[in-house]
Amino acid sequence: MNMSKLTTHRLTQGLRRRLVNWFDHRLVRWYRLGEYQQAWYMRRLLPLLDVDLVLDVGGNEGQFARFLRSRAGYKGRLVTFEPIPELAEKLREVAASDSRWTIVEAALGDVPGSDFFNVMKSSPLSSLLQPSAAGTQRLISHNEVARRIPVQIRTLDEIMEREPSLAAAKSVYLKIDVQGCERQVLDGASTLLPRVVALQTELNVLPLYHGAPDYKELMAHLEQLGYVLSFIPAHNYEQFPDMIDFDGHFVRRDRLKQMGLLAQGGS
Repeated sequence: MNMSKLTTHRLTQGLRRRLVNWFDHRLVRWYRLGEYQQAWYMRRLLPLLDVDLVLDVGGNEGQFARFLRSRAGYKGRLVTFEPIPELAEKLREVAASDSRWTIVEAALGDVPGSDFFNVMKSSPLSSLLQPSAAGTQRLISHNEVARRIPVQIRTLDEIMEREPSLAAAKSVYLKIDVQGCERQVLDGASTLLPRVVALQTELNVLPLYHGAPDYKELMAHLEQLGYVLSFIPAHNYEQFPDMIDFDGHFVRRDRLKQMGLLAQGGS
C-alpha cells in the first residue's frame, strides 16, 4: 500500500470510529443503567488483563455467573462458592451443561473450620454475621434470620493449593458478595492476592450487620493490599435519598504499572 492510500485508509478508519461513537446511543431503562455500565466495563477489563479464572464468592442463585457468560462474554474458568445447600444444588444443576463452571458448597473465611450461617428471609442478604437495623429500617423485613444452618468454612488459599487446575491460573478476577465478611475472605487469600489482578465487592454505607466494615474501612484496606479504585457503576435508585451500599471495582496497582497506565513511581 503506497503512502497516499495508507493516509486515506487511516482517515477513513478515523472517520468510521467517530461516526460509531457519535451514533452509539441506546435506549436503557434508568433502573438498569448500572447493569449496562458493568457489562461494558467487564467486556473490556477481562480480556485487557488476560483473566483466566473468575472466583464468584457468594453465588446465591447464579446471578453474577449468568451475567459473566451472557453479558460480559467471559468463556473461561469460573468457580462459584455458595454455602446454602439448596442454592448450591440448583447451581450444580445449571452448571452441569457448562464444563468450565465449578460449584463449591462452602462459606469462605480467614481460617478453615465450621460455623453457623444465617439464612435471611431474602436469601441474597444471608451472612455469617448477625443482621443489624442500626443504620436503616428499610430492609428489616428482608434482613431477618429465617433459620441458621451449619456450614463448612474454607479459605481461598487452601482451595487454590489443593486444586492444581486452579493453582495454574495466572490472572484471577475475584468477585466478593458476602454481606459484611469481605475482610475475612481477603485475609484467607493472602497467598492468592498477588495473582488477583482485579476484584469487585459490595461496599456498605449504612451498617446492615454487626461487626461489618463500612465502605471507607474496606476501601482503605484494599488500597493497603495494592488495589486502586477503577469503576463504580450507577447507583441502585431504589435507595433514595439515602444510600445503603454500592459496588466497587478495583484493579491491582502493579498490573497497571506494568501496562504503562500508572507511573512507576506513582501511588
